[in-house]
Amino acid sequence: MDMDKEKFLGYVEIVGEVLVAAGAVAWLPVPVIASYVFCLGVVVFAVGRFAQTPFYQKYGVMDPKELTMRRLYHQRVFGIIALILSAALMCLPQGFYFGMYVAPSSWLVLFVIFVVLEVYTAFRISVVEKG
Repeated sequence: MDMDKEKFLGYVEIVGEVLVAAGAVAWLPVPVIASYVFCLGVVVFAVGRFAQTPFYQKYGVMDPKELTMRRLYHQRVFGIIALILSAALMCLPQGFYFGMYVAPSSWLVLFVIFVVLEVYTAFRISVVEKG
């Protein structure tokens, strides 16, 4: 039963990633619809990611992989926070907020940070789990 839940949450996470990618690609031609698709994808992705079994229940304290996995999962959480902030910046209108100018494309900086961290941690986690 637990494996079916993990598999379902993996599919939810993939659907969220597809919605995020579709919203990011559609941002230039139709920014209003793209921001809704992007935000929906962020919510679905975050629910799918955070509902999965945490790493500290998968690995014991004495496991040599535990410290590496802890660092990688913390980087994943930082990436999700960057993704949530990029969705918030995507929905904000152009202007000054808290003394900082928000351009229409300022969400891309945080989105790129998320993408880099996601790709890095995906490859590193699979290597650590195999080895």
